[in-house]
Amino acid sequence: MTSEDASVWFPVFTTEFLLILIINAITIIAFARIRQLRKRSSYLIINLTVTDLLVGAVAGPLYVYHKRKENNEWSWPGFIAKTVKLTFVIASPMSLSLISLDRLHATLFPFKHCLIRKWFYFKIIIGSWFITLLLASLQACLYLNEPYSAFAYARTSFDVVNLLLLAVSYIIIILNIAALHAERKLSIMLSIVTGVSVLTILPWAIYKSLPQHLKEKQTYMSSTDIHNTLAVIYFANSIVNPLVYAIRMEEFRAALGNLVSRQRQRRPTRAGQKRAHRSQSDTKL
Repeated sequence: MTSEDASVWFPVFTTEFLLILIINAITIIAFARIRQLRKRSSYLIINLTVTDLLVGAVAGPLYVYHKRKENNEWSWPGFIAKTVKLTFVIASPMSLSLISLDRLHATLFPFKHCLIRKWFYFKIIIGSWFITLLLASLQACLYLNEPYSAFAYARTSFDVVNLLLLAVSYIIIILNIAALHAERKLSIMLSIVTGVSVLTILPWAIYKSLPQHLKEKQTYMSSTDIHNTLAVIYFANSIVNPLVYAIRMEEFRAALGNLVSRQRQRRPTRAGQKRAHRSQSDTKL
């Protein structure tokens, strides 16, 4: 990314990453403060929210930093930084896949799904992070040691497989949606989340899968602008998820409203305490 590109795209990426950070932080606070939201069906959603928060806090800034450095030579600091960035970028769509598989199991086997305990979700989440770290380290090695096309095909293959898994899972869910009312509403909401996420990830995956000779025909400015535009759309996936929760999830809307009302009630109370303290001091005088 040249100085001219940085002057145009740096504010765009900075604004987007701040939005990702703020919106997902508010979502995590709502989940942490409101006990009713911390259910078995919400554990994978909380994991996705934490992942999206880390995308805005860590992966996004590292993406901009690497674009400005443009250094593909092997070094341990570069390998670690690239692995960390890819870990959170990969973890977000993988979290969506875990949610889709969980919803698929709840739709096809509702009684068995009710018997799943909390520890099983914790094991699944921890195992998914280990797999994500392994995939990220392998892709970082390809990026630093092999031609860039090998890394691009590896990233594209992951995105394509992930999108196919999401699409097949939710097609089956929609065709067999005969679960309980609460499960059906949750499945529909998560289907919307997944559909919007697919729309944000798909353009990036298509562009990365194009043959290298087609990309080389573009001018430098056009290829840079296309790449950065698709990156902005790709990272927007981490903004979409909590917004859909706020719009579609009644429990989340109620919890967020209660959280805001509590904050408003505390401020007058503190102000009243200060007034009472002042009145007591005045009476003593």
